[in-house]
Amino acid sequence: VLTSGACSSDDSGSATGPAAQGGTATIALPTEARGMDPTVAAVNGVGDGNRLAALYDVLFWMDPRTGRVNPGIGESLTPADDGRVWTMKLRPGVRFSDGSAFDADAVRFMYERHADPANRSPQMSSAAGLRMQVVDPITLRIELPAPNAHFDRVVAKNLTYIASAEAYRKDPKGFAAHPVGAGPFVLKEWTRDAEMKLARNPAYWQPGKPVLDGVVFKVVPDIQQAMSAVATGRASGMVTVDYQLIDKGRKDGVTVEQLDLSGGKMIAFNTARPPFDDVRARRAVALALSADGFNSTVYQGKAPAARGMFAPGTPFHDPSTRTPDDDADAAQRLLDQLAAEGRPLEFTFTTYASPPSVKSAEYIQSRLAGLRNVKMRTETLEPGAVTLKTQISRDFQASLFSLWIDDPEPALYAFLRSGGTSDWTGYANPDVDRALDTARASTDPAVRAAAYTAVQRRLDEDLPVWVFQNAVAAVAHKGRLTGVALFNDGTLLYDRLALTA
Repeated sequence: VLTSGACSSDDSGSATGPAAQGGTATIALPTEARGMDPTVAAVNGVGDGNRLAALYDVLFWMDPRTGRVNPGIGESLTPADDGRVWTMKLRPGVRFSDGSAFDADAVRFMYERHADPANRSPQMSSAAGLRMQVVDPITLRIELPAPNAHFDRVVAKNLTYIASAEAYRKDPKGFAAHPVGAGPFVLKEWTRDAEMKLARNPAYWQPGKPVLDGVVFKVVPDIQQAMSAVATGRASGMVTVDYQLIDKGRKDGVTVEQLDLSGGKMIAFNTARPPFDDVRARRAVALALSADGFNSTVYQGKAPAARGMFAPGTPFHDPSTRTPDDDADAAQRLLDQLAAEGRPLEFTFTTYASPPSVKSAEYIQSRLAGLRNVKMRTETLEPGAVTLKTQISRDFQASLFSLWIDDPEPALYAFLRSGGTSDWTGYANPDVDRALDTARASTDPAVRAAAYTAVQRRLDEDLPVWVFQNAVAAVAHKGRLTGVALFNDGTLLYDRLALTA
């Protein structure tokens, strides 16, 4: 249950000295956006989350350090007794930067666009099946397909960015390049694959905010160059999910705001097609590899090796569980079984065209090279092509994948629940489905913990994914940047970002 409260949180990692009114902050991001329509963009922090937050602001947001969902433009989001019907209240008087009303109908229209299969929204699974009624201009009644005690987390994570319905209706084809939101900033200029310049929104709903005059998002694919730019003052800050880079930045005197998350880097298997529709093939690969070996070989010992989906120190980690790895003899026995049945293991591994990803593929290849009856080919693609091949077309066998989980709802549910639009590995286990449903239906931490432990134990048996490094999300900054506050899986809150005098 979420009710209205203070919209700000304590700043962390701020530069010394009072914030000055004005100035422009430059934030380095690793990839360009496909588009700024919320039905097109990736909501995670290392993807398009920062651009979206600056342009659209947030309906609600989750504090990853407390797990609490907080109000933004949305004032409250409350469920009926069974969690199937929720009532959303908006702050009155908020307007988009084009002057149109930020009202319940705009939220309804946004969610309907997410749910429309023709739009192929990454958030389709979160909006599918919602039945909505505009009660009054600031009240939206939402009936879910099934009860969900954590729908407020779904909204905060996946459905928090709302576009101007009026602007979209005027130019639906051009909207992704000419977005209109109600955020602290508006789009001024966009040079694709180079930079996006935003200017202060003079009609922003929070009086006296934003503090900055502008934000520039620079596309810097080379993360080492991005960190160098921060260290030398050519950029105000950067977003990273790389443990090695975080370590290097700290050694170079850069301040790092770090979130240790669950999920992480993993190998995802297509369990719906050969050869990984056979659990023995998946287990053979997992046992041939070593999470510690990944850390030492690919990440020079800077990244903690994962033992499962839930990271140590997070609420749902159970130290009695451990994902299988590092048993070459057991791996060989499974490979020999498959070969004796006329099915020696041959597969293509799809990975990203980045140095750590290429090194990961090389490490996997080197471990498998010492075994009989297995052959791996590597396919290296740009990030967008990997996403298209795996998550949309589902035309893959095994792939490198990353998942950032601040709370298992809604990301883990969407990824593992059988038959869902995000279940692109094809994994289906009724025991996992029941455990996920149990966790979704309860707000009791003990009930949720027991359910997620059950999920982890089945993952260790079925191995639809093999997690080798738990997730991290961080913002690195140096010098004058202050007011740094992160939400969800590592996105900045732009209403409070500032530069010191």
